[in-house]
Amino acid sequence: MNITLRQLRVFCAVYERRSFTLAAEDMHMTQSAVSKLCAELEAEIGLSLFERTTRRIVPCDGAADLYEYAQEVLNTMRIAGRRLSALRTLDRGSVSIAASPMVSYGLLTPVIERFHTAHPGVTLNLHELTTDESLDYVRTGKCDLGLISVSTDDPQLLTKVVYAEPLYLACPAQHTLVQQRSVNWEDIASLTHVTLRNVYSTRRTIERILKARGLELHTAIQAGTLATALKLVQGNLGVTLIPSYAKDFAAELGLKVLEIEGGQNELHEISLVSRRGLKLSIAALAFIEALESRLSALQAT
Repeated sequence: MNITLRQLRVFCAVYERRSFTLAAEDMHMTQSAVSKLCAELEAEIGLSLFERTTRRIVPCDGAADLYEYAQEVLNTMRIAGRRLSALRTLDRGSVSIAASPMVSYGLLTPVIERFHTAHPGVTLNLHELTTDESLDYVRTGKCDLGLISVSTDDPQLLTKVVYAEPLYLACPAQHTLVQQRSVNWEDIASLTHVTLRNVYSTRRTIERILKARGLELHTAIQAGTLATALKLVQGNLGVTLIPSYAKDFAAELGLKVLEIEGGQNELHEISLVSRRGLKLSIAALAFIEALESRLSALQAT
């Protein structure tokens, strides 16, 4: 059958009002248009729906059944319309984001707080992963987007640098370097370090900078997360290099954070990553807008 929603709406109006004239008024249509649509519906289903008299309309056999089915269809469409409208107004939806634990802590948390306050009906799913895992989650569609430092091109991914920052040296409060405002890379290479495993992009950025200078780090301990590395530094087991978004966490642990000479010329870049060819939801696009606005403001300070 080729039944239209308009035919069903008109049929229901006639069934409820028992009058073509009153149904036409309710539908803001002419009586002839209402009559024509009902006749088309009758021809489509092969049954007479109404017995027309000079005074009133009487439903025929089958009209009550069709009215029940028509209400189910129209109610479903009304619900769909409300839900789609809610998506347009961000009353509902979901966004899944992949990032390292420290990126989540230092860069995403403020954005998530503000976004949730503005759009409490949108569910935010945060996956705290290594760099490699985050890329895989975006590549396979497990996450809508990632906030990741990407060192290689991937034909399956779209990347956009949204934040770039220098590295800093975090050391214990009692370290001999704390009297200095900054340190150079040669000094840094001479120290004992707590480093991240190379599944994190921060470690790769550090290795790239050191390789260009012909330097290597003396690693005493390799940690699985930057939070763990900083906690070990707090225990006076070495120093560690951190991106700027980890500075606040380091300060909370009572560590001293030192600038690196020439650090503004060698930046650790963070990219917004999404899967190529995947159309993002309205909620995801709104979150991206909020994220880029926040990172742009941070970059300007």
